[in-house]
Amino acid sequence: MNKSRFLALSFLLAATSVGSAYAQAPALAAGTYKLTVGSKTPCDVTITSDGALTPASTCETAMPLAKWTQIGPTGYQLVSTSGETYAVIKPHGEQLEGTTFADQRKVVLSH
Repeated sequence: MNKSRFLALSFLLAATSVGSAYAQAPALAAGTYKLTVGSKTPCDVTITSDGALTPASTCETAMPLAKWTQIGPTGYQLVSTSGETYAVIKPHGEQLEGTTFADQRKVVLSH
């Protein structure tokens, strides 16, 4: 009897773990975020629900950014005005983190 309870509990825990591993990243809500690239000063970016991304005029990024797209189940891609991938970011705690595509500098997008 104890063996069957143990197996049932083990199965339940395993199923719960697999479900959380495939959880989707929350959609980026429209609003203003802080974007930090490498050691540069954080700057404001405005994100819209249709995928537009507009940095403040004081943002110091290597290339001008224009939009974001969701990639895979948990990631986002920041795209330049010329259509190049600037960075790929994924959820990390309360923020999104990743690296720039060209030179592997750390990118953080937070509220």
